[in-house]
Amino acid sequence: MDNRMESLNIISPDAQSLFFGTVARCAVVHPAGSLADLRALLEANLGASARPLTIDLIGHSTREHHLLRLGDTAINMFDPVVARFFQTLANDHLLQRLGVAVVRLLGCETAVTPSGRRTMRLLASTLGVSVFGATKPLMKSHYDKLGFNPAFAHILVEAGV
Repeated sequence: MDNRMESLNIISPDAQSLFFGTVARCAVVHPAGSLADLRALLEANLGASARPLTIDLIGHSTREHHLLRLGDTAINMFDPVVARFFQTLANDHLLQRLGVAVVRLLGCETAVTPSGRRTMRLLASTLGVSVFGATKPLMKSHYDKLGFNPAFAHILVEAGV
């Protein structure tokens, strides 16, 4: 029996075919190409899970700073638009109402650069949940039918609340 936390797998559309090909390897993968798409997906999943939930944001990372991208938007907490978006999620208690315990930024080396680690810490502080990033490049072999395979947890690092 797999007793890992349930994941809401949200992927940038430009990474979907690379990570999962024409047949999704995850049970359910939701594309989100913008922050507005992300908000809509979160709201659509209210009440969908009775267990604690992990939100896995999956996508490519930016070249220099290795920040996760959803579509054209880098998850960069030093960008006022991005910071305001996540502050609004926190103010609306959206993640709390979803039962979210963890957010993972699953892009290549999202926890390697100083800017990536700062973004993770600010995101954790803003949202009030643990945020994880990757220390290595991620490939489709890191995923199984439920999402990110826990056998590879050692390549993730946490920015605590």
